[in-house]
Amino acid sequence: MRVIAGAKKGLDLRCGHGPRFRPTQQLVKGSVFDTIGQEIAGAVFLDLFAGSGAMGIEALSRGAARAVFVEQEHRILRALRTNLERCGFGPDRAEVRIGDAVRFLARAAAAGASFDVVYADPPYEGATAQKTVDVAASSPRPLCRLLVVEHGGPLSAGGGSLELEKTRQFGRTRVSYFRYRKEGAADEGRDGTLPGDV
Repeated sequence: MRVIAGAKKGLDLRCGHGPRFRPTQQLVKGSVFDTIGQEIAGAVFLDLFAGSGAMGIEALSRGAARAVFVEQEHRILRALRTNLERCGFGPDRAEVRIGDAVRFLARAAAAGASFDVVYADPPYEGATAQKTVDVAASSPRPLCRLLVVEHGGPLSAGGGSLELEKTRQFGRTRVSYFRYRKEGAADEGRDGTLPGDV
């Protein structure tokens, strides 16, 4: 697993360990950044269910201003922190939050936090992917300009303020892209700063 492009291109990343660790395939990662590449420069990127941090690190390598990584598995967090160190991304550009990603997203929505791009890679089993979309869709104001979710089963826009733009499939992996109906609302007050209790 390595960084595909940008300032850290070719750098090898450490993988996490454990039954819940499921790294995003290089093919999938490449397709995602080919799709959203124009939105990365200067962006604030939220990497939910971050694992080893490969997606957020790729965003930083390609010019994102900041990335916030949310992960709760302690064995995987060691790999994430090691990868950030290897890349030289310090706290001015990379922030690690420990905890449940869906709860973090709900608290961020309630606190009025916003990002440019949110990437979520929840477990394929169960309803976590749909819960992630539902939380984002029910936010009182847009959490981001673009929500990208990697998932296994069917996924809907959640019946709220999100619209499904497209879904791409790679074997059993699907990647869905959602936008808020009120385009541009996430720009208001976005500075990448999270309230302390998020």
